[in-house]
Amino acid sequence: MSRREKNVEITETETVGVDGNPATELKLGTESLGLVTEDGGKTVAVLPSGEKFRVSSQSEAITLLIRDFHLHRG
Repeated sequence: MSRREKNVEITETETVGVDGNPATELKLGTESLGLVTEDGGKTVAVLPSGEKFRVSSQSEAITLLIRDFHLHRG
């Protein structure tokens, strides 16, 4: 028997990042998935734990945050 697919709504909110730069915060309900920000021209994904990952694009950063949430907290 297979599982039913479950749709969830992730919201993007423009905010100020940890270093004062503009950032996009991803949330699932009230729980934060993390931030996507720029640092020296590079895109950075910041997990709620504070861990940072340099990625090549904003879509890659969003994918990384969703994957981390799904694997470790979802």
